[in-house]
This record gives sequence, structure tokens and C-alpha cells, in this order.
Amino acid sequence: MRLIIVRHGESEWNRIGRYQGQQDAPLSELGIRQAEALAGRLQREPFDAIFTSPLQRAARTAQAIARYHPQVPLAYEPALLEIAHGDWEGLLADEVIERYASGLYEWRWHPTRAQMPNGESFSNILKRVLDFKEHLCREYEGRNVLISTHDVVVKILVADALGMNMDRINRIWVTNASISVIEYGDDLPYLISLSEACHLGRLETVRERQKAI
Repeated sequence: MRLIIVRHGESEWNRIGRYQGQQDAPLSELGIRQAEALAGRLQREPFDAIFTSPLQRAARTAQAIARYHPQVPLAYEPALLEIAHGDWEGLLADEVIERYASGLYEWRWHPTRAQMPNGESFSNILKRVLDFKEHLCREYEGRNVLISTHDVVVKILVADALGMNMDRINRIWVTNASISVIEYGDDLPYLISLSEACHLGRLETVRERQKAI
């Protein structure tokens, strides 16, 4: 299976540095333009199925792509949701730093043992993402699948393919509306590309401008 993984376009909360998690922030004006550029980049790529997180920032990104592929089924998949940030959701990055500095440090350096207050455990998101990946590998063997999802989900899939320690996932940068590709077969999984964003040009969101996921 060839898995084409896209991160959603920039959301309004990405733009202002507000933690969103599973809150349903819409795409920003830039994010809409990023999604359209991404859709143009992928218009000639063959897909057998498209799956998206139900959150509108990912869903609208997937819908932009799907307009070029009207014959391909599009499904909304809860396994592709971002990690729930609990009490961090809705807070600006500076507010999280002020109120939860030690927890934020642990999340950045040791996510597998971190627990955002009233949020989702890392073990839970890891299980749901990898269970869904294994389902896709069984159901779509030898075919092409696109998923539209979120920062942490992309990082987990990349780290899993590379056999990385999951505590290192925050050393991976995944830009908005970027493309990462993993190929799964009888042999090892292969990371073909990571956070490809050439189609964005000046629309790309650089790391220094994004303080919250």
C-alpha cells in the first residue's frame, strides 16, 4: 500500500498560536489557499480511497483534494483526529507556557509519558493511529490511499515507519498542507517523502511562525 499523508492547511488557531487539539478551528484564509495548492499538486495522483479526520480543518483540506477525484470515496475517520489537549485547548501558546511549563516540557521531550490535564494519553492516540494503519494495510494492499490529518498523527506514522523512539516525534517538523508518503509491502515500510511542500511556494507556513499545534 502507498499511503499519502497530508497535514491540513493552516487553521485560524494555528495562525494566532492557540492550542486546538480536538477543537474544531476552521481553516484560515491562508489555509484555504494552501489546501487549494495542495489539491492542485495531487490532482493527477491516483487514489483508491480518501480518509479524513472529521475536524473541519482536515475535512476541508480533504474535500479540496476530492474535488479533483470525484470517483474516489471520501470517508470521515475518528482514528485520524488530533490528540486531545484537554485543558490546553483554547489557550494561547504563551498561556500554556505560563500555566503548564513543566507539562509542556515533558510533552515536547518525552511525549510517551506526558499527560495533558484532562487530555488524551499518548498510548491511546498511538493505539488508534496504528490500529487504523494496520486496517488500511489489510484492506488496501497494493493500492493507493490518501489521509488528511493532523500534526501528531503524521509524526506517529512517520516514526513508526522509521522504527523511531516515539519520544523523538517532536523533532519532526510537518508543515501545513504538506505531503508525506509511506510505502508498505511484504518488506520493511519505506518513508518516500516527508513534509513535501514545494507546491506551496510562498504560501508555506514556516516553523518559526507556528507556536501551537
